[in-house]
Amino acid sequence: MPYHREKDGFEERKKVAKSTMDKELYEQFYPSEKFVYGDSYTSTPNDLQLYVQQYDGGQEEVEVIAEFTNHLVIKDENVDDQTHDIIKVSLRKEANKWVVYSIEELKTEMMK
Repeated sequence: MPYHREKDGFEERKKVAKSTMDKELYEQFYPSEKFVYGDSYTSTPNDLQLYVQQYDGGQEEVEVIAEFTNHLVIKDENVDDQTHDIIKVSLRKEANKWVVYSIEELKTEMMK
């Protein structure tokens, strides 16, 4: 998930993204070869719930709503925030495989 950002595991997440995102979206979320946020930065999604559009097996495109909490920590800047996020993920079938071509943020709200 592109909302998971931390130095540990960056290369593995990048490989998964490259195999599941179209080129334009991949370059948007992974513009650099290296992790650019620094050692003290983590953004970790938790409690992920997925809601899939009704799918009868014949569609070439499908939308998924993802709802999760995100824990952002930037130790160097004394940031420790949690948000409730809802995003819409759009996928299309390409060569018998589903590829993510759009991620749209629908809602982000700070948790108390």
